[in-house]
Amino acid sequence: MIFDGTENECERPIGPENQKVKYSGKQKDHTDLAMVLSDKRTWIYYVSKFYDGSTVDYSVFKKEFPPEMDWFSKFKLIFDLGFYGVTKSYKALKILIGFKRPRKSKNNPKPELTKEQKEWNKKVGSERIYVEHAIGKMKIFRILKNRCRMKGDELKNKVIGVCAGLWNYKIQLKGL
Repeated sequence: MIFDGTENECERPIGPENQKVKYSGKQKDHTDLAMVLSDKRTWIYYVSKFYDGSTVDYSVFKKEFPPEMDWFSKFKLIFDLGFYGVTKSYKALKILIGFKRPRKSKNNPKPELTKEQKEWNKKVGSERIYVEHAIGKMKIFRILKNRCRMKGDELKNKVIGVCAGLWNYKIQLKGL
């Protein structure tokens, strides 16, 4: 099971408070964030509802899958660095997540990962790429690719679910 978040551009909200909530520093734009669960066939098992762009991936994951419940004890999970800290809160058969580069400091002016850590990150990235492909395939539908001008959150959530379903249907027809 491979998790990742996807951000879709949305129309700039009116008012400074609404703009602050929707602004994603990572994308440098106003966005909506959704969580996607996929596998190596790029089959999409789960798409969360949209959250505001300022929300980080891990907090969406905790809202969708509360840590108190035993969700993933029989599964191998793969995450990117947006889910840093997931190993402390969740139990799984195996959790793969990369290493963060150490912070720059006076004692360590040029922080770097060790060779083993870089190799591990490469291994995790090569297994995690399938969810990126699934998100990309889901975004072949232009309604997700272009800036969304819809006002209703309920309609936006239905659209992303339909796009994921259409991608799964396409996989099913091909027999991949």
